[in-house]
Amino acid sequence: MTLEIVKCPTCKQKLGVQPYIQVGSRISCANPGCNTMLLITKRHPIQVEVVPYKETLNADSSPESYG
Repeated sequence: MTLEIVKCPTCKQKLGVQPYIQVGSRISCANPGCNTMLLITKRHPIQVEVVPYKETLNADSSPESYG
């Protein structure tokens, strides 16, 4: 399994994303000082967008694990 590497747009932390995580999934930045929620918008090459904070306040928006 090969991880795809993407940088958090907020803090520039490098994140390894597992190949099974699909477009539309949410991941959380691994940097404890950042913890921004990100949305996978494209694969090959991987691209992410910051999820607005208001959209993270419901119980159905828990992020996937990152690699």
